[in-house]
Amino acid sequence: MKTLSTLLMAALLMGGYAQAEQQTAASENKSAAKVSDLQKSEEKQKDIDEEITNARQRAALGSKSKFSFKSALAYNGGSVKTPGDAIRPAYRAGNTVQTLASLAGTVGVNYRVTERDSLSLNTGLILRNPFHGDLTRSDFQDPRKDKPRGKADRVEVSDPSLAWTRAYKAGDIQMVTGLTYTQYTNSDDVKTFKRMGQVSLDQTMIGEVGTKLSIGASVSADTYLYTNDLDKVDADKGYQQEMLTFGIYPFLEYAFNDNFQFRTVFGYFANTYYKNQDSASKGTVSADTPYQSMGLGIVVTRDIYLYPNIQFTPFDIRDDRTNVALSANINLF
Repeated sequence: MKTLSTLLMAALLMGGYAQAEQQTAASENKSAAKVSDLQKSEEKQKDIDEEITNARQRAALGSKSKFSFKSALAYNGGSVKTPGDAIRPAYRAGNTVQTLASLAGTVGVNYRVTERDSLSLNTGLILRNPFHGDLTRSDFQDPRKDKPRGKADRVEVSDPSLAWTRAYKAGDIQMVTGLTYTQYTNSDDVKTFKRMGQVSLDQTMIGEVGTKLSIGASVSADTYLYTNDLDKVDADKGYQQEMLTFGIYPFLEYAFNDNFQFRTVFGYFANTYYKNQDSASKGTVSADTPYQSMGLGIVVTRDIYLYPNIQFTPFDIRDDRTNVALSANINLF
């Protein structure tokens, strides 16, 4: 009897050990299967640079890091005739408001949600007349003729915005879609134009022709929100409030090599719907006079792209109405 009990106990122990071995093996197989599935999923996930090969669009999308610093800056200077002028030429007919030479754009934090989607929280930044007067002063004498004896802020950090961007490929066409809301806080827009906010939708499409030439177009639509109508004194000066802007901007790029490319943008198809200050009357739609930019695209790195250029009206080319400019996309981390 004692021998039988011993044999039964041994059998139970061996059975339990065998069951534990089976459970351990199954658990290991299950874990291995999960790791294998994860690896397969990651292998299937493509690098966005495999789809978006255009250098400028890569830089405009921001860094591929989960979190990064993102900026899009532009210097708009004087004319080719007087590049150091404090006032930027009204190179587009219909621009009745004089603007100052400035370094302006957006800086912020970019969060890459997926390989294709990103969110960025930005703020506007403007440095007016960066090469004129005493830069240690927080203000300066405004040289514009419609603001006699007025003071202008030298630096303003304003106009926070939230932007969503998605990059993808449709067939052979590289596509980038963007949606942005901007809250106006800068003095000119808030005090003079009574602007409150702006909603912007843009779509960029690029196709490659061979290995050197790229042809594309950007389509944009913007609608504006206001707190009030213009003051009568500003309306009498010719200022207007835009309600809706819509434009198609074809562009062409020719790559000399991996770092330098010729780039030109055709701003020939843009329209603006202006609000009529008389609420009883309908607004007016105005076709913007065509403009064109032409310059050299410089690929510093994947995340830094520079575009020194000139901007002019193709049907009225004059040295006093052609301005010098530089745009830059700079991403860090």
